[in-house]
Amino acid sequence: MSSQALNRRKIATNNKEPQTVTNSDRQHVVNDRTRSGSLIKQMMSRIALTVTILVVVYYITGTDDHKELVMASASESIPGSPKGQQVICSNDYNEDRQRFGSCAPKLCGRFVSDAVVTESEAKHLLSVAKKGLSLGGSSGSASILDLHSGALSMDTNFVNIYKLMKKMSKEDIFTDKDFEIYRTVKNKILQTIAIHFGISGQHLFLTDPTFFSRLTSEAAKTKHDEYWHKHIDKNTYKSFHFTSLVYLSTYGRDFTGGRFVFIDKTIQKNITIEPKLGRLSAFTSGSENEHYVERVTSGTRFAITVSFTCDPKYAISDPMIATNNI
Repeated sequence: MSSQALNRRKIATNNKEPQTVTNSDRQHVVNDRTRSGSLIKQMMSRIALTVTILVVVYYITGTDDHKELVMASASESIPGSPKGQQVICSNDYNEDRQRFGSCAPKLCGRFVSDAVVTESEAKHLLSVAKKGLSLGGSSGSASILDLHSGALSMDTNFVNIYKLMKKMSKEDIFTDKDFEIYRTVKNKILQTIAIHFGISGQHLFLTDPTFFSRLTSEAAKTKHDEYWHKHIDKNTYKSFHFTSLVYLSTYGRDFTGGRFVFIDKTIQKNITIEPKLGRLSAFTSGSENEHYVERVTSGTRFAITVSFTCDPKYAISDPMIATNNI
């Protein structure tokens, strides 16, 4: 290397200032690392909290009891053709199909309609229910009135309303008009069920029990008051093939709670119907339509259950003043 090159290298080396690391610099590095670690811990904590919340929400809303599909809300109207859901039939009808081929369900499911029963008819039926139940009523949460058998809830028991009317000299509490509208509504329901499920209406019969119900938030006094248990109609009444309800009060206006809930195990969801004055709900009565009624939390829920069978042996007649034990 030439002497000139060596001189230039010495000059360049001498011009560089020595770099030193102070305690202050070291502290800044430590602080930065501490802040970075703290931020990472905060982020991990937030992620863990978010995951925990999601898991809780999943278990709260993801169970069968909380998965819900509202089939018919009280705020909507279902005119024209019924809104229906078809489901796979259970094995409950295998024997019945051999005996009642033109009537026993081949298609199973449920439907809702606001076009079968008029508002005027529903209000009239409500007045019939209130007149009858005014003579008695359960001391608990559920009262019934059966115009066919005469059964009327009375405190924790049942009495015959027609004998009670005679005893109280109130034979005129029901009118021919009351029973006329009752029959008219029953016939319209029967025909709607026959058309919707593709069966013969001539081979479908009204059956027992068919009754008015009044549900409240009162505490249960007997097992008859505990209307909220899950059940299958055909397990309770072997003769049942089709069950229907006409609601005589409206969810959210006249009462809270008290919605009708199907437990649909196929889609793992509860199918809910919100009662509405004049709304008709009907379904096949077998295991494919397990259901329950929510407990009423306030107000009073009125409805009439109208039940049908394909077996003429279990058919009941329409109620009439002239044939009752007055």
